[in-house]
This record gives sequence, C-alpha cells and structure tokens, in this order.
Amino acid sequence: MDKQNPRLRDNKDRFIIFPVKHNDIWDAYKAIEANFWTADKIDINQDLEDWKDLSEEKRSLLHKVIGLILHSEHKLNGKIIASLNKNIELPEVKSFLDFQTVMENTHTESYGIFLNTFLSAAEQDLVFKEIEAFPATLAREKWIKKWTNSSSFAEKLVALATVKSIFNYSCFAALFWIKNCGSMHGLGYTYEVIYRDKAIHRDFATLLFKDHLLEDISDEKVQQIIEEAVAIEKEVIYNFLPLNLIGLTTKALDEYLDYESNRLFTDLMVNKSLNEKAFSNEKLLKKRAQDLSKNLEKNKDYNNLRKKTD
Repeated sequence: MDKQNPRLRDNKDRFIIFPVKHNDIWDAYKAIEANFWTADKIDINQDLEDWKDLSEEKRSLLHKVIGLILHSEHKLNGKIIASLNKNIELPEVKSFLDFQTVMENTHTESYGIFLNTFLSAAEQDLVFKEIEAFPATLAREKWIKKWTNSSSFAEKLVALATVKSIFNYSCFAALFWIKNCGSMHGLGYTYEVIYRDKAIHRDFATLLFKDHLLEDISDEKVQQIIEEAVAIEKEVIYNFLPLNLIGLTTKALDEYLDYESNRLFTDLMVNKSLNEKAFSNEKLLKKRAQDLSKNLEKNKDYNNLRKKTD
C-alpha cells in the first residue's frame, strides 16, 4: 500500500456496514450514538431568574463566552470534517463523522438558544462584531484554513483533535466555573453534555491517528499544529475574556492550557522516546492543573453566588 495514502480506504463495492470490519471504530460510533441528545432537553427557566442577579460585567463576560463558542462552531468544526470526509471511504468512520456533524449542529442550536434568550438582535450584532475585530479570530481562521487545506490526512486529523482540545478552552473554563457556582443550571447542563461530546470527538480523532493510519508524520509537525493553536488560545485568555471577574487568573489558566496541550501531544506522539525531553515539566503542570480544579470546586459558593453574585 502507498504509505502516503491513509488506511481509511475500503473496498469500493462495500455498500453496507455489515459485517463490521473495524470493531474499535464501530464501537466508537455506537458510543457517540448512545450519547445523543437534543436541545429540547435544556431547561432555561431557572437561568432566566439567575440572569437577573448577575452583574452587567458578568453578563458581558457570558455574552463573549457564548458568542465566541458559536463563532468557532460556525467557522471551524464543519470545515475540518468536510475536508476529512473527502479522503474517507470506510463506512465505520463515515458513520461516526456524519453523526458528529449532527451533534455539532445540536451544540450550535443550544448555544444559540442562550444567546437569543439573553441578548437582543442588536446586542448580538455588537458581540459578533467585537469577536470579528479581535486579532485571534482571524488567526483562528487562518489556522483552520492552513491545516484543512493540507494535503496530509494525518495533519487534518491532528487539527481535528486540536480543535476539540484547545480552542475555546478559556470559554469552557468560564462555563465550568458557572456550573460549580450553582448558577445558570440550564447552561451548566449544556456545558456538561457538550464538553463530554467534544472529548468523544477528540478521542476518535486520536484513535484514527494512532491505530488506522499509515501516513508518515513527524512529532515536530504534530507539535507545530498544537503549539500554533495554543498561542492563539492564549491570546483569548490574556486579551479578550475578563476571566478575573469570576476568580480565574490568567496565569492559572495559561498553565492549565499547557497541561492539556502537553497531554494531547503525548497521546499523538509517534516517537515516544521524545517524551522525557518534550515534557520535563509535565508533573509540575499536572499538579497545577489539579490544584486549579480543586480550587474551582472549593469556590462553588464563590461570593455565595447562588443567591448573590456581586
């Protein structure tokens, strides 16, 4: 087999899924199918009451968080999957990616419900104009165009796993805080199921990369793709979202993002002997990430937020 072609090609005369040829991929599809949910399950009645107690500053933060996620969902996710699908004939894989597209449509609908509930059309327009004007937004779009248009199927898979792990990390940290504070229950539920979905999508891209690909790719290239995304996301952390309003320091989130990016690189590494050199600070980063999670858990009643947010 030509080593520059992915192993994700199959007999062109195979018209039905059975008998299943790749059980690990099919198991992943059945797992994503079992976790299917719809936006109709979201109850925002309590959120409407909680919203009244939020300060204008914290409302503005949520506007930015939800708007940024929606903008990314629209600009990033669909393009990578569409590009990948052009190279895939394996029905088990196409089943998963087609279902992933459906789930991402549900994510977009769900966040849209919140934005449409709490912002007027004029306010939404202002939020998206601010996002469009932010330099990291253009950087994200250039990043996705660069790796989506790559001739390397492996690079596209790394990009997909990276999008699910890195982009909007700061936004999810903010939603994690809100969930733990016991406010905005409908948004908290939405965060939980979408975060779970994204983990499934990331793990699937990793599965294909590690176990179903013959194409050569260097660890340096994998690291480049991830590091470019991390640099963009850190711009969001430091220069766009006022995370200090919710008790998150930019330094702590910066370290947590480093931990997550290192973990992703470790999962995708081809030459495991590079591990010690590449991650000399891994234990320290992991400890700091765990400390951040513990601190967030302790702050469930941050400023007694359930009843008083300021």
